[in-house]
Formats: sequence, C-alpha cells, structure tokens
Amino acid sequence: MNDYFVLDSGDPDMALFFSLVNPSPRDRWWSGRKFSKPPQLPIKAVIRPDNESGKLLAYHNPVNLMSDALADIIVGVGVDNLDLYEAVIADERGNVLRRGYKAFNLIGLIRAADLQGTVFLPGNESRMIDASFEELKLDPNKTRGALMFRLAENVSLVVVHERVARVIEAAKLDGVRLLKIADVIKA
Repeated sequence: MNDYFVLDSGDPDMALFFSLVNPSPRDRWWSGRKFSKPPQLPIKAVIRPDNESGKLLAYHNPVNLMSDALADIIVGVGVDNLDLYEAVIADERGNVLRRGYKAFNLIGLIRAADLQGTVFLPGNESRMIDASFEELKLDPNKTRGALMFRLAENVSLVVVHERVARVIEAAKLDGVRLLKIADVIKA
C-alpha cells in the first residue's frame, strides 16, 4: 500500500499572509482545476500588517506559496499537475520584500477518504470541501497512485505520495512539514 502525507508548513514565527487574489471570478486557487484565465504576473503574496519580520518558509499553507527550491524538487520528482506562477512577497503597500517564490495551482481534487476508517468531527456535517476529521484514513484504491493532490473532502489539505515526501524531507527545507495521514486532525 502506498503511504501518503499532508504537506504542511509550520513555525511559530512564520510570516502570515492575506489570501492570494483569485485570477478571475471563475478561477479559484483551491478549486483543483486549471485556470480559464491566467493570473497577472508576478503574483503578489501580501504579508499581513505588522508581520513583515515573520519567517519566510519554503512552503506557506494555506496561501499556495512555495519557494523556487521546493517547486523544483516537486517537479523534479515527477509531479506534473502543478501550475506554477512567478510570485513575490510584498508588504501591504506593494513593496517587494522577497523574490524566489512560486504561487501554485494544484490541479486535481481526489475524493480519497476511506469512509469506513475516517471519523468526521461531530458538529460539521460537511463531507466535501471543508470537512473536519477526528481521524482520517485514505482509500488507496481512490488515490490511484497520484503523486500530489488536494483532498476533495477538505481542499486545504495538500496530499503527497511517499515518493514525493522522501525527496522533500531529504532537502530539509525550512518550515516544511510532512504529516502522516493518521496524524491529521482538521478542526
């Protein structure tokens, strides 16, 4: 059985961002679909006010932002469902603070939760897009060996195959975390 991990970011001192502006009214960063209209480049990832001194990580979830180094690793291991766009990190006034990042649109939502082994949190009846889990288990028949995808049950979760996870982990990039699926709890 293939193991999967959730790609996450984490550092108590990390920079916090506003959500990226959607490229058009029909195109959403978390939709799992190709954009019908390409975004205007470079994409500005705007740091929240009074947070300019926060740490810039190789991966910022849920902003859809990764360093060029992480993007190169992911593409290099064979992930081919990732549209990457030049991005800059800017302050609220639009001043560019850092380059060397990509905004990403991950193509593909997969309904991969094993409904027999997944325990959804009570109080949230949603089972698609924003479901909450007490315990999450994936069905390997539903993942079909995909290297990287968004979990359709909770689109904020970016899931990577163990093959991708091993290469990311070996790179030891600052702030990148790989969570075992069994350890994922979304409130």
